[in-house]
Amino acid sequence: MKRKTFDCVEMKNRIQRKRQTEYEGLLLDERKALMDKRINSDPILGPAYRELLERNKSRHLMVAEDGPEYRTGLKGNG
Repeated sequence: MKRKTFDCVEMKNRIQRKRQTEYEGLLLDERKALMDKRINSDPILGPAYRELLERNKSRHLMVAEDGPEYRTGLKGNG
C-alpha cells in the first residue's frame, strides 16, 4: 500500500480555519470585498474570474416554470 504524503482534506481544513480567523468580525460586504480583492489579484484566478463575470453579464435568468403543473409535475391536474 502506498503511503500518502499529501493530505488535501487536512490542507483544506487548515486554510479554512485560517480564513475564518481572518474574516472574524467582518461584515458580509467586507468579507465579499476581501475575497474579491484576493481573487482578482491572483495571476491565475484573476483573469479567469474577470472573464467569467464579463461572460455572465450578457446572460439572463430564465425560469422554466409557467404554471402550477411545473411544481407538481402533473399536467392538467393542477
